[in-house]
Amino acid sequence: MPRLIIIALLMALFFSSCALDEENIPDETDPASAFIGSWSVSDNSLKLNYTVTISRNPLNSTEVILDNFAGSNDAATGLVTGKTITVLNQQIGSGWYVGGSGTYKNESRLEFTYDLEIAGNEEKRLAIFTR
Repeated sequence: MPRLIIIALLMALFFSSCALDEENIPDETDPASAFIGSWSVSDNSLKLNYTVTISRNPLNSTEVILDNFAGSNDAATGLVTGKTITVLNQQIGSGWYVGGSGTYKNESRLEFTYDLEIAGNEEKRLAIFTR
């Protein structure tokens, strides 16, 4: 019986020390810091691959700038709250409209769902950001 208790305690200790990356929360005092950098993007709609660079918005500490968002060669502005970047409906480039959100999964993965409208054609997209 004591052997079973020891094994159960060891298993409980082992499993409690293995936290999933998804449970890691960005720095609460500076949540934007987790998103800053260059990301390789795989966009499911047309199986597009491109790079997005996320940087701080110097005019607003809770916002980030997503350069080349949606492979547009233009920038979108996103609001960071906790583990999420929200891109409010906005025009980027010449006639591109975007809106959606991205969720921080771990230090090397973001998952973005967004709507894209180009010349009146609308589509929903899922983009996986990795680094």
